[in-house]
Amino acid sequence: MKKIEKIDQELHAKFSEYGTNAKLWMRKCVMMLPEIEKRRIWEKKGFSCIYEYAAKLAGMGRGTVDDALWMLRKLEDKPELMKVAENKGLNAVRPVVSTATIENDSFWAGKAKIMSRQTLATYVKDMKNQELNGLEMSKSEDIFRTGPKLKMGNVDGCEVRATGMKKVVAMELKPEVLAKLEKLKGKISWNELMEQLLNEREEKLEAKKPTAVRAVNEDGHVARHIPMAIKRHVLAKTNGQCAFPECTKPAKILHHTERFETKKYHDQKKIAPLCVAHERIAHLSLIENEENQTENWKLRKEPDQNTLNFWLDHSIAEYRQS
Repeated sequence: MKKIEKIDQELHAKFSEYGTNAKLWMRKCVMMLPEIEKRRIWEKKGFSCIYEYAAKLAGMGRGTVDDALWMLRKLEDKPELMKVAENKGLNAVRPVVSTATIENDSFWAGKAKIMSRQTLATYVKDMKNQELNGLEMSKSEDIFRTGPKLKMGNVDGCEVRATGMKKVVAMELKPEVLAKLEKLKGKISWNELMEQLLNEREEKLEAKKPTAVRAVNEDGHVARHIPMAIKRHVLAKTNGQCAFPECTKPAKILHHTERFETKKYHDQKKIAPLCVAHERIAHLSLIENEENQTENWKLRKEPDQNTLNFWLDHSIAEYRQS
């Protein structure tokens, strides 16, 4: 049995090693495509086109070649992002290829170095929404090329206009549900009715809120596990969705906005349900006003190094990379 297990482990180790090397060499091949196209190496070596050349020598499909050439053309005047692409692959910088400029090359390269593709894509989307909504940024430097902000278009079924930044939502309701809502509405506006219903819901949740729990028992043991009553209450406040403004992804992680290491408490007021991407952004210390209600959160361009959270988050980042 031990001999079989040893063989299995050796096979797995070799396959993993070869797979990693294959990805590395494929990445190197991809980065060489623009120069091969420019110098028409494929033609000099007797191939009919660059697609045949890439397919026969590196196993690349036509779509891969086109995509790589397009992205690398976008990056040719952005040396910092190009370095990240060389080290992490083109997918690592894909979320910012259309956004990056010569002026903000270093900014986006810095973010691409420390973020996964999913986290970076979320950060880019939120920063665009934040700029669109006119929220004050941490620095005056522009990181997006933007024109007149008259209309954002259709986003998750909502059309955002510049006048008051209100969203017009179209909903399909059963006749009986609509009739009940119209009775409740009376002479007030639909916005006032929605506010009333939300306030009532929040009051009911507040009335049932669990008390904070100290996570250190008498013998000094630290219980990191969040009690079920607190977990249910926190998730109920957002109906199981991420608490970050305008994010509708399922909440996957219960995040201590006042870092657990500081006081070792589980307090429902200081725990936010977040999707993976927003939890990663939080632990990069890139959320401003994190101590406030989540609806008041906004992103930072750079972390505030004068806070305790920054140094705790820095330790967490190092642990995750180890």
